[in-house]
Amino acid sequence: MQTATVSATIEALNALKEVDVSGMKAAVFEMPSQITRCMESIIDNHAGDVPLDRSKFHLVGLGGSAIAGELLRDMIAPGKGISIHRGTRPPRDKAGVLVSSYSGNTREILEISEIVIGGLRTVLYLTSGGLLEQLGKESAIPVWKMPTGYQPRAAVGWSMAMVAAVMKRWQVAVDVEPKLSAAAKKFDDDLKHCPDHKHPLVQIALPIADAIFNKMTVIFHSLRCTGSARRLAAQINENGKQAAFALVMPEAMHNGIEGLVGNDESERPALVFMMDANDSPSLRESMNRTYKYFNNKKFTCVAFPAVGTDQYDTTLSRVFLSDMVSLFLAARRGIDPTPIPTIKAIKELEPPLNDSFHPSDRVEFH
Repeated sequence: MQTATVSATIEALNALKEVDVSGMKAAVFEMPSQITRCMESIIDNHAGDVPLDRSKFHLVGLGGSAIAGELLRDMIAPGKGISIHRGTRPPRDKAGVLVSSYSGNTREILEISEIVIGGLRTVLYLTSGGLLEQLGKESAIPVWKMPTGYQPRAAVGWSMAMVAAVMKRWQVAVDVEPKLSAAAKKFDDDLKHCPDHKHPLVQIALPIADAIFNKMTVIFHSLRCTGSARRLAAQINENGKQAAFALVMPEAMHNGIEGLVGNDESERPALVFMMDANDSPSLRESMNRTYKYFNNKKFTCVAFPAVGTDQYDTTLSRVFLSDMVSLFLAARRGIDPTPIPTIKAIKELEPPLNDSFHPSDRVEFH
């Protein structure tokens, strides 16, 4: 595992300070304290009736509002307890529905939030305000408020804490909240008692950022690292303004890898490999074999580490490391990591009335 020197880390952090005018680094470092503060602030929050089906619950969200559920699944077990719907409608069953939109104004989530109300199901909204809060008040749906002023991706600690608390109130998994709380407190103490430039995860993040700088990045990951891998890809895209994609193994070994070798060496993506200590021996063998193959082909190959004694510790460490990698990328590119001008421009774009694309278009065969 490559680690940057103290002097190189100081230089990189100073470069980040020059461009990070919106304070994204501060939000990254407060992630574990967000969890602690959130859990203290929502003790008396009402979560509605306990759902009739407590085997799982549905989380509806997009981007930073949905990733919290996937990160919690990394912590507890893939596919257990949380059914995630990224802008799609959950089934009409008796499980609870948690609708999450940090801004409260995400159009796709607002459309779904009106549909899921009613029937024998419990519904709860998570937001910092906006139209979703207003709809909750009008429909007598409980609303849990997050603080304003963050980018959704920078409020991931608040989101994780609230989702974990809902799991406890709805009796889906009562031990997730205390375990997450304990891991967050330990991580927060670790960050506070270690200078930024000497923290191991910060020193590890710098050479990873250097390795993938100005390269499209493909993240090969195991199922147990799905949320962490998607977090890394999203942060590279949004903070670092570089293209990144996550592919789950071993599925990617049977299709996704075939398209990589034919590119010119200058156009080859960087490959990041993210595994978990609890992955099966056969999966670890497949990942290692894939790493060795592409490394021999002179691809940039990076093993993405994690630290901790359990899944809660390791997942929080992966989130923090992912965030720091993306910030160092922004520093290398000389840009403020916070603004997302392309996303904003597309949302503000008015489609022409005679748009040539229409979802009801059909192709006729003769």
